[in-house]
Amino acid sequence: MQAPTAKARPRTYLIIGLGVLGLLGAIAYVGGRGWFDSQLAAAEADLLSGRPDEAAGRLGRLARFAPRDPDVLFFSGVAAEARKDAAAARAAWEAVPRGSSRWADACARRAQLALAEGRLAEVEDIATHAEIPAAHPAAESIESSLVQAYLFTVRYDDIAAIKRRQWERTGKPEPLRLLWLLGETKSFALSATEARLEAAGKLAPDDDRVWLGKANLATRANRKDEADGWIKKCLDRRPDDPAAWRARLDWAIAFDEPAAAAEAARHMPADSLTPARVLALRAWLAARRKDDALERRALEELHDREPGNPAVLTRLADLAARAGQPDLVARYREEKRAMDRINDEYRLLLTEDPFFRSAASTRESAENTELILARSATALGRWFEARGYWQLVRRRSPSSKEAADALALIDAREAALRRGPIEARLKSASSLADAVSDAIGPAPPGEAVAADDAPVVPQFRDLAASSGLVHTYDNDPSPLARMPESMGAGIGLIDYDGDGWLDVYAVQGGRLTMSPDEPRGPQRDRLFRNRRDGTFEDVTAKAGLAAFPGGYGHGVTVGDYDGDGHPDLFITRWWSYALYRNRGDGTFEDATERAGLGGHRDWPTSAAFADLDGDGDLDLYVAHYALWDPKTAPPCQHPRDPKRFMYCGPRMWQAMPDHLFRNDGGRFADVSAEAGITAADADGRGLGVLATDLNGDGKVDLFVADDLTANLLFRNEGGLRFTECAMTSGVAANADGGYLSGMGIGCADLDGDGLVDLAVTNFYGESTTFYRNLGEGQFADETRGFGFSTATRYLLGFGTSFLDANNDGVPDLVTANGHVNDLRPSVPYAMPASLLLGKPGGHVVDASSRAGEPFGVLRVGRGLAAGDLDNDGRPDFLTINEQTPVAYFHNEGPAGHWITIRLEGTKSNRDAVGAVVTLTTAEGRRMVAHRFGGGSFLSANDARLHFGLGASATPPGRAASIEVRWPSGLVEHVADLAADSAYLVREGEGKARELPGWKAKAGAR
Repeated sequence: MQAPTAKARPRTYLIIGLGVLGLLGAIAYVGGRGWFDSQLAAAEADLLSGRPDEAAGRLGRLARFAPRDPDVLFFSGVAAEARKDAAAARAAWEAVPRGSSRWADACARRAQLALAEGRLAEVEDIATHAEIPAAHPAAESIESSLVQAYLFTVRYDDIAAIKRRQWERTGKPEPLRLLWLLGETKSFALSATEARLEAAGKLAPDDDRVWLGKANLATRANRKDEADGWIKKCLDRRPDDPAAWRARLDWAIAFDEPAAAAEAARHMPADSLTPARVLALRAWLAARRKDDALERRALEELHDREPGNPAVLTRLADLAARAGQPDLVARYREEKRAMDRINDEYRLLLTEDPFFRSAASTRESAENTELILARSATALGRWFEARGYWQLVRRRSPSSKEAADALALIDAREAALRRGPIEARLKSASSLADAVSDAIGPAPPGEAVAADDAPVVPQFRDLAASSGLVHTYDNDPSPLARMPESMGAGIGLIDYDGDGWLDVYAVQGGRLTMSPDEPRGPQRDRLFRNRRDGTFEDVTAKAGLAAFPGGYGHGVTVGDYDGDGHPDLFITRWWSYALYRNRGDGTFEDATERAGLGGHRDWPTSAAFADLDGDGDLDLYVAHYALWDPKTAPPCQHPRDPKRFMYCGPRMWQAMPDHLFRNDGGRFADVSAEAGITAADADGRGLGVLATDLNGDGKVDLFVADDLTANLLFRNEGGLRFTECAMTSGVAANADGGYLSGMGIGCADLDGDGLVDLAVTNFYGESTTFYRNLGEGQFADETRGFGFSTATRYLLGFGTSFLDANNDGVPDLVTANGHVNDLRPSVPYAMPASLLLGKPGGHVVDASSRAGEPFGVLRVGRGLAAGDLDNDGRPDFLTINEQTPVAYFHNEGPAGHWITIRLEGTKSNRDAVGAVVTLTTAEGRRMVAHRFGGGSFLSANDARLHFGLGASATPPGRAASIEVRWPSGLVEHVADLAADSAYLVREGEGKARELPGWKAKAGAR
């Protein structure tokens, strides 16, 4: 061996010296563990006392003697983290030997650090591969980090699996409650999750679990292309990742892409989903193929497993109705009614959100609550939760025979389910696609789905300020969060001066009075006259309205109650009604007392004029809310800030029944009791009301949207008698078994089958519900199938209206949105208005972000009224908002051709409420529109009927004919109606007159 050079010799001696010192150190370590341990204890004490620098110095000296010691490495990581050196902390913890005494603790700290730094994939990797015994204290910390990572990435099924294991391990009731909460759409805080993911993305831009979270979030938030991009990125990184393919499956279901769902299923193991979820997927795929028989078989098997699943009962009833089996429909609907009530009780006992709790639900003892929850979960077929709650009952009462019998029943039930048909399919399946193979494939012959042509997106501008529609609703906000402040107000469209142009009535709030006997102050509502040049003039004083008594206003509806040809105004206010009769000379008179509508009126909301007894004049239905007394009602504490209050839930207060008034020659008589309204409305808190013929029998029915209780459908039996039939008709609740926070109502034939459908706006997380009319008084909840669920889930909708914004012949839906309580940053408070464009067949797509600047403005929206304010054949709409100005969404196209019809009854009521018009185009296309009363939320729409004709109609050629079914029973046909024109059709004349005040033919533009 060659001798080292002189230059190299000192380095060699140094290495040898260090080796000797290391050997001596090791000997000292082995022989002097007491010194070592004392120094280690001192370092730990330094850390506990907040002296990380001193601890780091001690640990550095110890590391020279024992660089692989687990304690030294672990506490070195703790010291580094305290000194804000995350990289050093991570390196120290990663160096802790697997299986050593500090391995579990190091994994827990690594997981916490990875979570804090947005490295969600690392959290999952640690939890999956650390192999920590469940009994070790660190296992709970790792599990908590994993739950947080799953929460960030919106993987609720994975969290549910952890919560089941936690219950089995601990026996504590909290995991059982969280299992329910994970299935509640309201449990998802969109804004907070988005903020967390954005922060994680900045810290760890290459973490594919952050990408997965963004994909899942975008799917839930109705951002289809964005979600698709993130999922593709995840699959590029991990082509066989089950979590990414599950995200693709969820995306496919959310956006109605069955081919993508089948592709995802081919990449997923057969056990990726629970047997119940597999059956649900099989039914969904069958429905996409329009294979009713296969869908029905899958749902019936799912019903056997989950007898209380409301969505399954709803769909089975729909399929039975389609098959013409009324007895089966009635059976499923009755089962659904029972399950809705149980679901409602279950939610009230489990929720911690004060907005959704009732006074009764806060008084249950813990023992009684567990018993009710156990019974409810059993009835609903929530077997895991049922077992858990019965075990809690037996823990409190070991001799309980009911608990023992229930647990034995659940054991037998679960044993039978393990031998079920779907389990056999799953055992023999190599992938999820194999398990649902009979539902995958092309649609049956003749059932091919039409091409997915994107509808034309119209453009809107807010012209409120420039046109003179300057009005801001003052809801008199108070730190006490008084309930009426949250309601907001409506806005009405009325041609009060008869010139053919729509004028605007805007309701005002102001000071919230404490008593009905307290002076109400001056009238503060506003009437704006349409100058016919794109501007409006405040004529409140000129019209005599400013001289009338005022009050804290809520709703407005329009109707010619005395049949003199001049539309009148009915206003609902906190404590009172107001009826303003139109004199026909540009002024109004206060007819409230003379018409029998004076006095104390508690808390009215929306109202509707309609001829409900068929005598040719307009009767009046007024929805009422709750018995809330500002002098005695305690405020509700904010859940996150004890120094603040929030608006209480409606069920904290006794419901007030709605009122029906018969018009007796201009005086209104309250006939609520004898008409069957009062008895049926014992617990409804009415917010929206719609009057139209919903079952095709020629009589006007009433649909009422109620807040957190069942909606009401009053079927008109004639003679001013009504039967409440919402549950048997399928509109009392949604398909998932919830009594929702019904607010506004839209009405149109969305799917083009000639039957009028309903859309009802609801609370944040609940989605706007779409009830498709099946005929014969039956409705199906098609919220998911028609695209409403994903598009509206994370909005809180109030006023809403169908209108054909792009004149393509398919109704579109506009909605004013805004939260009730300010819960930022978890959920948004002010929200943008939304535009859902209808496609042939009725599926809707969210075009809000592409329809112009006004849809990007955040407002606390409430009332909405739709109508053609400038008579150009392109429907516009207005929203009224809390504490911000009215918005005028002016439609500036592009749009197709159109026809507008104003009806005037002679034998029927003059407003023709209850009439149905069927328009047939020159190409043979048929469209149906109803002249309804009420609708939206606290607001009044344009009374004229508007039909979009699409781009194919060629003006000025004869484009259409109409059939009018008048409320009197008369059926008339009018032919040779030109496109891009507006007409007056008077009952009995059999012809159409051109309406005055309309602009030049739109086709000439």
